[in-house]
Amino acid sequence: MSNSIVFPYGITLQENNKISLFPAAEVGFFNAKGELLTLLLLIDSGATISALPKSDAAVFGIIAEKGIPILIAGIGKDMVEGWQHTIKVKLGKKIIMIPFLFLDNDFAPRLLGRAGFFEKHLVIFEEQKRRSGVMPVVAKEARLVSNIVDKLME
Repeated sequence: MSNSIVFPYGITLQENNKISLFPAAEVGFFNAKGELLTLLLLIDSGATISALPKSDAAVFGIIAEKGIPILIAGIGKDMVEGWQHTIKVKLGKKIIMIPFLFLDNDFAPRLLGRAGFFEKHLVIFEEQKRRSGVMPVVAKEARLVSNIVDKLME
């Protein structure tokens, strides 16, 4: 399958010594020197847009505040300020442009949301095997999966 990727779930160790698994993607970001820096992002189908903590912007040579200012709802009723930038990233062997918000919260999770990503990719969460699959929507395999879902709706 060309341009298709399977990512194992990410693992985090929480404060109470419990292990947490999450659907993750390895996403490469380019810094100001053109060097590739890889981060593990939570694949979040509930997030409209991808997000990173503001502190990541400086690492990539981006001034967060020069982006489009946006207020978003955080956890609960708290509003979080962010700045939107469109960033070139590497996903597998493919380079794509995705909008990201740099959130004014250093504890913000690193999320891969829907905008710029889900429209162009079929994302499969396979919880039983603790992995996620990503393939371009134009791939033969993506069309086969879509046909299966269509049949389920009959």
